[in-house]
Amino acid sequence: MSRALHPLALLVALIGILARPLGAQDSQFGMSGLGTPGRFESVRSRATGGAFAPFDALSALVDAPLAWADHLTISSGNATSYRALDFPDGRTWVRATRFPVLGLSGPIGHGITVGGGFATYLDKSFDVSTRDTVVIRGVPVPVTDRYTSDGAVADLRVTAAARISQKLFVGAGVHLLTGSARVRAGRDFADSSYVDTFEASELSYDGFGASASLVAVPVPSLRVAAFLRSDSRLRARENGTVLARNDLPTTVGAGLRWQPGSRAAFAASIVSQSWSSAGPNAYNTVNWSAGAELGRGTPLRLGVRGGHLPFGPGGRAPSEFGLAGGTGFTFSEGRGLIDLSLEHLSRNGVGLRERVWTFLVGITVRP
Repeated sequence: MSRALHPLALLVALIGILARPLGAQDSQFGMSGLGTPGRFESVRSRATGGAFAPFDALSALVDAPLAWADHLTISSGNATSYRALDFPDGRTWVRATRFPVLGLSGPIGHGITVGGGFATYLDKSFDVSTRDTVVIRGVPVPVTDRYTSDGAVADLRVTAAARISQKLFVGAGVHLLTGSARVRAGRDFADSSYVDTFEASELSYDGFGASASLVAVPVPSLRVAAFLRSDSRLRARENGTVLARNDLPTTVGAGLRWQPGSRAAFAASIVSQSWSSAGPNAYNTVNWSAGAELGRGTPLRLGVRGGHLPFGPGGRAPSEFGLAGGTGFTFSEGRGLIDLSLEHLSRNGVGLRERVWTFLVGITVRP
């Protein structure tokens, strides 16, 4: 165990350097709604565009794959994103660092595996400044308005999976949604004879959900997954007072994994979510992904994904298309794993456009 932790400690220190405090800005498309939805995918699944997530015990998307976990497993991921925001008058680059997924799982006997952890459900971090001119007592005065939000809603989950037979695995989970955001709105005047103003508050969020899934293995080379999740509502509170209550989506999805040989596997998945009931500028979404994992030991992972984002102005859901790739390494006789992934996303909406490069590092330890 000590030999397994030495390279792990080195990598954790490296991640700590990369994650030094910086101004964080998430997708501008989440500002007109509840936030930017997170991805319940491990780093290795992100390298395949998310296609392998329905069959990945390290991902938080589907519960049933936990039934394959035969050892205590601890996993975490780090994601650093560089985001180019395109406006009519130019381009702005912003950077953000996140720890989007943490998981712990292990067998308890009788073919049952339990797990838990957290994943980002909604990211609510952004910083927006606008310049304008207002008329005060008949005199035009230039002003700068700034609105910032720093926070997120996390999905805390407890799940269980069971092997019903050699060809059927089932899983279920309960989810607690919790988080907070510090919000600040202010106005600065170019004329120093006016006093700058601002208002700040801290909002807390809560909600809950439940999930169920199954994975069937009709033949050894083929796996089929189906999953369902229902989230109730998200409440926003300030000092114990409910300020807003928004409905959350029902998620339905399916996946297919084909492994024709020991050195190649292919997968595809599709996920539908009913976000349109969440409020104004919200839309139902259907997202798809396809990917491959080639080789053993240090595999090559490739993936492509597409679909839409649930929030955006202009009466139309923003589109999203992405490419991804990565690999993985094992050490300490397979008790430690490091996964690397690079993802590029292109997002387009009414009057908005952004390009995102994300580098991810995943760590898995099996004592």
